[in-house]
Amino acid sequence: MSGDEGVLLIVSAVLAIAAWGAWSLAPRFVRRIGTPPTGWLLALAPLVAAALLWVVLKYASAHDVRDDSAYLMLYMVLGAAWVGVWIRAVAITGISRRDDIIERANRSAATVVAGALIGITLCYAGGNIGDGPGWWVVVFSAGLATLALYAAWLLLEMLSGVSDTVTVDRDKSAGVRLAGFLIASGLVLGRGVAGDWVSADATVREFVSAAWPVIALVVVAAIVERVARPTPSTPRPPIVPYGVVPALVYIAGALYQLQRLGPVV
Repeated sequence: MSGDEGVLLIVSAVLAIAAWGAWSLAPRFVRRIGTPPTGWLLALAPLVAAALLWVVLKYASAHDVRDDSAYLMLYMVLGAAWVGVWIRAVAITGISRRDDIIERANRSAATVVAGALIGITLCYAGGNIGDGPGWWVVVFSAGLATLALYAAWLLLEMLSGVSDTVTVDRDKSAGVRLAGFLIASGLVLGRGVAGDWVSADATVREFVSAAWPVIALVVVAAIVERVARPTPSTPRPPIVPYGVVPALVYIAGALYQLQRLGPVV
């Protein structure tokens, strides 16, 4: 491990400890007395994300990473810092972990944040797939995918106002739909930056070519949000047909795109 990689490991470890320490401790200091906890989702999601990332690093990353425990540790710690920092940007979409989840015990918002956490992990994991000259390639590729994930989310918000359905209406179906959208987007965008490194320009071109279906996903999700949002006659839409089914359709569409593109060479 080179000197700059050692520095990266230390910086990543500090950021990861700070981010996930705050994640774990915030409910103890912020949650109001008597407010019920939001469940197990936000405790389980980081563990699922970590397991998912380890599998990708172990079996699909560069050969000098998957075969070296020191590099596996480096990119796992970098991933922990990456997700821990980027998950804080959820607030720009109109959903606040502190206000909506910890203080108000909004389970719909908790589902969304869990989906965002998995989606961000998929973006970072995709940046690790394939051979490249160094850690900065991972940062560039994962940054491209993660920024696109938030851009897609913000575009969906502009078209549908889904954050109000989650935070004001507290619609559990909307939370599941949005979580499915974020996971599906993470799959497509992560696949868009996967592959052996050639150059920054080539990465961007290949990303646009592979990840454009996310735009179609945004359009479809915006239409679904307008149709499936709560109404006076249906103030609490059933979660299976209005939440689980659309989320599974989004994810199935993303998996079809991955299958269409084929394995990463």
